[in-house]
Amino acid sequence: MPTTTSTSPDFEGIKVSVAAAPNGVVGTAVIVGHLESIGDIVAKSRATKKYTPINTKDYEEIVALGSITQGAFNFGVLYDPEASEGVNLLESAIDANEAVQIVMELNNGTTSGTKITALCKVSDFKVTGEKDGKLLANVTAEKLGKPTRTAAV
Repeated sequence: MPTTTSTSPDFEGIKVSVAAAPNGVVGTAVIVGHLESIGDIVAKSRATKKYTPINTKDYEEIVALGSITQGAFNFGVLYDPEASEGVNLLESAIDANEAVQIVMELNNGTTSGTKITALCKVSDFKVTGEKDGKLLANVTAEKLGKPTRTAAV
C-alpha cells in the first residue's frame, strides 16, 4: 500500500470517506479522493404488486409492498494511484471481495454535516482514463443492510 498522503482538496458540500472492513471489523477511514461526480446518496424502494378485482363495484385495488431495497452508492473519483487515497481501498476490496465502510458527509460550511454510514461491497470499479494529471475511477458500492444516519452537530 502506498505511504504518501492524500492529495485531494478539502471542500464544502459532500465528503466521502472509506475504511476497510474485512469480516465486519472497521478500520480507519480516509478520504476517498477528489470527488468528481456522485449519484443518489439515499435511494430506497419497495417492490410493488397490485391486485385488481374482476369487478369494480365491490372491491378496490389492493396494493402489496415488499421489503425495502437499498440503492447502491455510485461516484466518480479523481485520484493518484500512488497516494493513500481511499479509492485504493475500494479497488483492493473488489479484488478481495471484502466489505468496506463508506461514510458520506453532507457539509453546509458552518457545522459538521449529517453523516450517512453504510457497510458496503464494491460491485463495480472502473478506471476510465486520465483527467488533469489524475486517474478517473467510477465506483459502485452495494449497501449491506440499512445505512445509519447521524445528524449534523
